[in-house]
Amino acid sequence: MRSQSNAELELAEDQIKVLERKLASALNELNEAVVLQKDSEWRLRLLLKVVRNLSMGVVIMDADFVVTSVNDAYCQISGLPESQILGTRPPFESLISKDMELYKRIWVALKSEHRWDGELWGEKGGEQFALHIAITAIVDDFGTPSQYAAIINDITERKQDEERILHQANFDALTNLPNRALFVDRLEQSLLTMARAQHKLGLMFIDLDGFKLVNDTLGHDKGDDLLREAAVRISSCTRDGDTVARLGGDEFTVIMPNLNDAKDAPLVAQRILDALARSFDLGGTESFISGSIGITIFPDDADSSNDLLKNADAAMYRAKDLGKANYQFFTADLNAQVAERLQLKNGLVQALERGEFQLYYQPKVTLSTGKVDSVEALMRWDNPSLGMVSPARFIPVLEETGMVVEVGEWAIREACHQHQRWIEEGLSPIRIAVNLSARQLREMSFVSVLQKLLAETGVGPDGIEIEITESMIMSDKDTAIIALTELHGLGIRVAMDDFGTGYSSLSYLRQFPIDTIKIDGSFIADISNSPEDAEIVRTIISMGQTLNKSIVAEGVETEEQLELLRSYKCDQIQGYLFSRPVPGDELTEFIREKNS
Repeated sequence: MRSQSNAELELAEDQIKVLERKLASALNELNEAVVLQKDSEWRLRLLLKVVRNLSMGVVIMDADFVVTSVNDAYCQISGLPESQILGTRPPFESLISKDMELYKRIWVALKSEHRWDGELWGEKGGEQFALHIAITAIVDDFGTPSQYAAIINDITERKQDEERILHQANFDALTNLPNRALFVDRLEQSLLTMARAQHKLGLMFIDLDGFKLVNDTLGHDKGDDLLREAAVRISSCTRDGDTVARLGGDEFTVIMPNLNDAKDAPLVAQRILDALARSFDLGGTESFISGSIGITIFPDDADSSNDLLKNADAAMYRAKDLGKANYQFFTADLNAQVAERLQLKNGLVQALERGEFQLYYQPKVTLSTGKVDSVEALMRWDNPSLGMVSPARFIPVLEETGMVVEVGEWAIREACHQHQRWIEEGLSPIRIAVNLSARQLREMSFVSVLQKLLAETGVGPDGIEIEITESMIMSDKDTAIIALTELHGLGIRVAMDDFGTGYSSLSYLRQFPIDTIKIDGSFIADISNSPEDAEIVRTIISMGQTLNKSIVAEGVETEEQLELLRSYKCDQIQGYLFSRPVPGDELTEFIREKNS
């Protein structure tokens, strides 16, 4: 019995030891778990403390992008207290949602890559600020975002520093114009664009004449003041899209892309010369300088930025050699054209007061009666040095300088006087058509000036006709409609000249108060030999008469043309077949014979 009891006791003791070991192991595991939990809690508290004190903003959002936690730094960045941020969509979302394309890209990145970062600009209190935002999606075991964490950093100061450094690297500190580095970059970019578009580009090199004297006598401070003012004046003379740069010292350049014609460059150059010629007030001291300008054209003269700059520089020195205060082209033929234009301009300045302008008249013959009841007045200029100058040469110069308004007023007055002279000589009233320029049509006072001239000369509204072109109408339709409607209301007839050469359309004949259509002579020239031109002319005549317009064919020179136009029932013809343009007194007998 004792041995059995001992055996049972020993078994019991073994079982107790096993239980003790298991209990000890369990207690050890429990102790380790407690230690780990305390360590995790400590780590979590430490992490939250670090996040709370980060200088960068941190925003935690749930799966619906609603803020659940935010640190103090983001409250400062957003300017909002924590209570206004929690439970709402994050304030930075409003910056993202302004650009819907960006908004879509961000959500695509968060779904596919679980991360997006980028820079955004916003405004707070009227001032711009920049943020760098990095958003991370926190996903569960199934890859579904359960939370989003965003780190936001205010990078405004860094961006401003970058912009300031970039500006200093590319802009002249004195004038704030692009410097040589930026000038070269813009020139090269412009050349690539112009080459693709097959457009011309002009480059000017400007040197200030007399600057060194101002700098040496008045000091560098006054010299700097002059350079700043010169930069402002040059910039004010250029077109939208041009680039004015300062290369250094008293040297400036102008890049002129999209030139329609090389001869357009002198318009800008002359404005610059005129602006620089005005006196400079340098702290109470009046100073004068001038400019020497060299001009070169891409691709006519060169196709690289270096060569163009050399060409413009060479042309500028030629301008200095020719007395300064002028501009010169790099190529001799363009210089010849510029010289002629300058000669024309100088002559036109005094042509009106010297009585050098004349009006010639070309009759319009009415086919149904064979009589002359209207003529066209054509401008002529007889200069003592240049001789009889073609209108094709001097009219564009009048337009450019603005003198066309004053000369145009003289032409209308002279036409009115001629109308009265023919009546005094016993002729029936002859309507005189006067060509109007686009610049005159844009003058707000034109209609009142015309009324004044009619009253002054005693000519009725049926004594004058105004001729315009399609291109004039297209340049400013709204102004044209107003002016022509007023003229029509006064009883003054309006003719559309050169019909068929531009944008001819029935809609224009409906929109504008047009009484007469003048078929351009280029269509009349071949109607005897070209069935296509003949059909165009016949169609224009038929169309115009359907719209109750009077039709005039210009440039009639042969009997064959006359007979065709008669068969098409054209109303009037004008051309060398009957008479070239001649002075009014020479035309009197012709009109008398035709109308007898």
